[in-house]
Amino acid sequence: MITLEPQERIYLLKRRHPLVLKLRILPSISVLFLFFILVLFFLFHRISWPKFFVENFPGISKFKLNFVFAFLFSLTLPIFLGLVFLEITRYYLTYWVITNQRIIEARFIGLFNVQYSSIELDKIQDMRAQIKGFLQSFYHFGNLTIQTAAEKGEFILDQIGDPEIVKQIIFEAKIDYQREKT
Repeated sequence: MITLEPQERIYLLKRRHPLVLKLRILPSISVLFLFFILVLFFLFHRISWPKFFVENFPGISKFKLNFVFAFLFSLTLPIFLGLVFLEITRYYLTYWVITNQRIIEARFIGLFNVQYSSIELDKIQDMRAQIKGFLQSFYHFGNLTIQTAAEKGEFILDQIGDPEIVKQIIFEAKIDYQREKT
């Protein structure tokens, strides 16, 4: 949980670009949809057991093979649904807060593990915005790398929207912080 100092004001709260979330959950949703179609296929199409199984295991013919396949594929649906919700949780619990004194990072590491770190604005030495590739150029998102004088070294705001504007806001917040200090 983030606690602010008494004189600290929030300038900006930034998450990853929404397209990043969509691209991360697209494979899981595609597999989920495919398995759902397979479950429906096995429910409505009759599939018979191979002769070998019916001859050697006569009791097996009581179970319809298409229902067995439908049941097995339906067991995988919650797994892929859980992966989708895990990515959505990761998206919403990883964010950066820019205040008039520091930059705070909340990073979702695991299901019950959120890591918080921060850097003071006066420890910032250099900032570099990177927008690489067609998607990042078209949708205006990329990485903002902040070089610090602290022991952490680099502070990376990855896949955020408009990294150049965020860089400018941090620069202005740093100037305001230095004015308030003197």
